[in-house]
Amino acid sequence: MRTRKDTVRRRGDEGASALEFAVVAPVLLLLLFGMIEFGLIFQGQLAVTHAAREGARLAAVQNGAFYSVTAVEERAFPLRTADGLSVNLSEPDARSVRVTVSYPWTGRIVPFGGPITLSSTATMRKE
Repeated sequence: MRTRKDTVRRRGDEGASALEFAVVAPVLLLLLFGMIEFGLIFQGQLAVTHAAREGARLAAVQNGAFYSVTAVEERAFPLRTADGLSVNLSEPDARSVRVTVSYPWTGRIVPFGGPITLSSTATMRKE
């Protein structure tokens, strides 16, 4: 047998789930976009590392006959010189070469904070 108490809806519960979603959704979206941003930063760091390693290899082979800043920049794809990519070649001693590649990274999706610098240095013995 039903009582009147069972048939009457409790008041005050109508918007509870919408309110909970409104509180939790921004946190979840920030977490999701933060993970995507971290993936993009990691991709950029891999591109910088690859460009430095390839630039050192090009400079070490046959006294740098194949080395050029343009060749190193091409290996830093998708990062571009127009966006701030810089390449520096040095010779710490007579038997080795060192290439440093750096790139100022600004947030693509979550633009919090200032730019960070992605940088990598590779040193190889001359052949």
